[in-house]
Amino acid sequence: MGRNRDVQPHDNGRRYVVPASLEFPGTSPDLTAVTRLAVEAAVPGFADAAGVFVLEHLLNGGAPAAELTAAQIVVRRLGTKLVLAERAAFPPGEVLVFAADSPYGRCILDDAPAVFGQPDGATLERVRPDARQILTRYTSFVAAPMTVRGAPVGFLALARSPGGPGFSTADAVVASELATRAGTGIDGALTLIRRGLDASLDSARRGSPPLSELAGIEVAGRCLPAAGYDSGGDWYDVIPLPSGRTGIIVGDVMGHGTQATTVMTQLRTAAHVLAGLDLPPAEVLRHLNRATLALPYGTLATCAYAVIDAGGRTCTLAAAGHLPPVLAMPDGTTRIPDLPGGQSLGVGAASYGQARIKLPPGAILALYTDGLVETRTRPFEEGILALRSVLGSGHRDLDAACHELVTTLAEPREDDVTIVLVKMTSEGSLTQR
Repeated sequence: MGRNRDVQPHDNGRRYVVPASLEFPGTSPDLTAVTRLAVEAAVPGFADAAGVFVLEHLLNGGAPAAELTAAQIVVRRLGTKLVLAERAAFPPGEVLVFAADSPYGRCILDDAPAVFGQPDGATLERVRPDARQILTRYTSFVAAPMTVRGAPVGFLALARSPGGPGFSTADAVVASELATRAGTGIDGALTLIRRGLDASLDSARRGSPPLSELAGIEVAGRCLPAAGYDSGGDWYDVIPLPSGRTGIIVGDVMGHGTQATTVMTQLRTAAHVLAGLDLPPAEVLRHLNRATLALPYGTLATCAYAVIDAGGRTCTLAAAGHLPPVLAMPDGTTRIPDLPGGQSLGVGAASYGQARIKLPPGAILALYTDGLVETRTRPFEEGILALRSVLGSGHRDLDAACHELVTTLAEPREDDVTIVLVKMTSEGSLTQR
């Protein structure tokens, strides 16, 4: 992490060492890596607990704003580190709401660190009971704003246990330096995520998604707007995850054109961020539903999320009001995996289930939107049967299969159309096509 700076603001001689030349990656869209670097820089050398919180609207595709005037500050926790192993009480991806006059709200609105002895009562009432119990064990806190180009990104929260000195004014300065550096890394990651999503979606709509190395699977897809529109509400993403796993997201926002695309961009960014936090599929959809409900206009969307474990030859799936995936086996048989039901995004508060299925070498998993299988003259049940027939015919080339499915099932395109095919390979890695 570079040179270190020794901070000795306390009379009792306890020494705190904080990185002075901490460099956060500015060329990676990995928010988890930025978060991990920030909390590890603070704990245990400078604090006994640390958490990184980002403004929720930024994770939903919004732009930074120089001034926030809201009565409440809505943030999402990206990660924590505690000297005591109690992180389960502070899960990544959890959305929290802080009052504007709370220490956390003040640090954002005043763009200045706030040092305090305990979180305010309203904040403690809003957090989970297990988290509340842990927070009350600490006796000194500081919340430092993460600000980039004059606009808030979120804040860094630090805490110290009893038996040691509380945070001083000098410590608050150090916390602010660390928060500013972390904010720059997070802002850079979000910018790269948005650029990458825009580029990949444009490429997918041209029918030739960019190549990327994936472990043990081959992926091909199409994402096309309805006839007569330049854009729509469908999307898909392929996200590399830790331990050689891959996340596949397919979503469908109701409507067509610019308005649907605007909503889709927000949900797509949020889904990408949540998947990048390595949350289970059911949790990704639960948090994505909350993000959908928080949008300032009524929104209805469906989504399916699958995590492919090529090494274990398994797939974990969850769906929110989405049509079921189709699984084509190497022997040419096809089936619909049995998934727990889940309501569409934006209807109301909801929880989601998930299922795990086996994927032997050569198996193909198809995720798609209703525009592929349903038309005014053909119910979706018949369209799914046609999809199964094509997949069961033994396609060796996924890209050719995508082309055939779009041209035979979805022309003329009455709705936005998305199809993603994932094939398990017998080798260690293939490429995304």
